[in-house]
Parts: sequence; C-alpha cells; structure tokens
Amino acid sequence: MKTKVDFIDPMRVRVETAIGDTYILGYSDTMNYQIEQKCDMHYSRTVASLFDKFYTGKEEEVWGNILRGMYQASLNGFLWAMPDRDKERIRIGNRIKELRKEQGLDAKDLAQKIGIDAGNLSRIEQGRFSVGIDTLNKIASVLNMSVDFVPLKK
Repeated sequence: MKTKVDFIDPMRVRVETAIGDTYILGYSDTMNYQIEQKCDMHYSRTVASLFDKFYTGKEEEVWGNILRGMYQASLNGFLWAMPDRDKERIRIGNRIKELRKEQGLDAKDLAQKIGIDAGNLSRIEQGRFSVGIDTLNKIASVLNMSVDFVPLKK
C-alpha cells in the first residue's frame, strides 16, 4: 500500500494517495473510528487499499468504487470528500518566508510594506491562514515576484 490514511479526529480522515493528492473525508458518526481502534487499523488498511486499487487522479471515476468497497467491508461510507488545502497553504507560506529571508526582510518590515499586521503575515507563512489574491499580489510585488498559475507536476 502506498496510500496513507490517518484520522484527524473521530469524524474526519486525511487520505494521501499514492500520487500525492490529499483528501479529507467526513462522516456523520464515529463508527469507523471505533472500528479503527478495536480492529487493529482495519479501517485505515481497507481505505488505503481501495484508494491504491481505484484512485487514478480522476475524482469523477473513483468515489463510487471506493464507497462500494467500504460498504462491502462493513464500513460507513463518507458523507463528503474534499481536497486538503492545508498542504498548499503550507507550501505557499514556506515559499513566502524563504523569499523574504533571501531578500533580508524581517516579517515586520514585509507586513508593513503590504499593509497587514505582522501576526497575520506570520500565520500566512505558517500556512495557518488562507491569503486572498489581493494580499498575495502585494506580497509578490514587494518580493519582486509574480503570482503565476502554472500546474504543478506531481
């Protein structure tokens, strides 16, 4: 198995697929969590193997097969699935911090130049705060960079 499955809390699970896509699955109860605790990671192993078997990167082709497999394994199906945006916020925040340090700016100076609180810049750099496009453009401008929309190759 290459897919990794971890509980965030008793009603949410993070799935990192073999090709690097990450999803959060949400449930209406804690049954799968209880199964995980009592049955030696049965839930995690089952869901990981289903993703390894069916996930190709095309969401529209995968959810039905994974849900069917979960039901066949006597697991509750998820109510919702969404891409995990935390990794992307962290990646962008790390890049901002890296560029700021390369240019010899401290966080307080950059925050002042773009017109935000230093605490907010810290949260952006840590990936804990989702930054709007206007603020991202200001950051890029001060760092002599541009905001490009280029697909990432995984």
